[in-house]
Amino acid sequence: MDNYDRINKLNILKGGMFLKKILGLVLVSLLLVSSASYAVDLDGDFRFRFTNSEAAGVNDSMTVPRARLKLSGEVTDDLSLVIQPDFAGLAAGGAVAFADVYAELKCTEFNVEKTMRFGQFLVPFAYDSAKYKTIVYPSHYNVIVADRDFGFAVMSEVLDSNVAVSLTNGNRSGADNNKAKDISLKIVKDTVIGEVGVSGYYGRVGATMIEQKDLGIYFLTAVSDIDLIAEYVAGGSWTGAGRLSNTYLQLSKMMDDLEPLVQYQIYDPNTATANNAVNTLTLGVNKYLADNGTRWMLNYNIIGEETTSVANNTLILQLRVKI
Repeated sequence: MDNYDRINKLNILKGGMFLKKILGLVLVSLLLVSSASYAVDLDGDFRFRFTNSEAAGVNDSMTVPRARLKLSGEVTDDLSLVIQPDFAGLAAGGAVAFADVYAELKCTEFNVEKTMRFGQFLVPFAYDSAKYKTIVYPSHYNVIVADRDFGFAVMSEVLDSNVAVSLTNGNRSGADNNKAKDISLKIVKDTVIGEVGVSGYYGRVGATMIEQKDLGIYFLTAVSDIDLIAEYVAGGSWTGAGRLSNTYLQLSKMMDDLEPLVQYQIYDPNTATANNAVNTLTLGVNKYLADNGTRWMLNYNIIGEETTSVANNTLILQLRVKI
């Protein structure tokens, strides 16, 4: 056995020991929560993905983009705790990351019931990512506004509308990089023609305190059993990469356990530059295996650039398992 083989064997052993430690922690956590005197729920979201790309030099790949376990428990009738680690990073040689870690406190003031959230959580902006039906999320996701951040939020029902407002660091980190804090506001209302959501975001980016102002609007409805979602998002990026915009329209229809869909998206990564948008037509079908959303997902993405068009269409197959 040469040195190269010895090093590989040592790395495999270290990786195995690390994985055993992680699994041990998970088992201990499950044991603790199962013996707790308060109610505890366990949820999970696992995704296995195969991607075939027409792009030159890009190999077909099999990945695990998500492997989450979500523990949520009620400490009291009004106080609950949510911890959601994601083990997907281990598949790529990385580490375990927390998607959500927050406490929720329910309270009533001035005859208004509200829920206060403290910790790391999904920022209330744009359409709910948990409801996306395509494999690849819309191009603005986690680009215009950080998908998750550290801070606190308040959620309530006001004038028959669901309202959420948050104050966060603005840089998807527990260590802020400027003195400012970012504010997000999301209002969702059911109307006679469908669900309407309006979001606004204001903050400062980086040490130079670049102003960030964002807007998101979506409309969700059903016509003749065909679900329609249209969304427009525009503004600055939380990474300071400039102003962008994204518009998409999606149609889908449930047919027993099959859900065919079509989506057209126009994404402009820099609105200051003309004729640089990326247009993506997605043709897909979801095959549901259980009522909880477990399903096979197949998407073919036809990608066209307004600059120089290249052959980079993708065919993606994904198994999503939920518990």
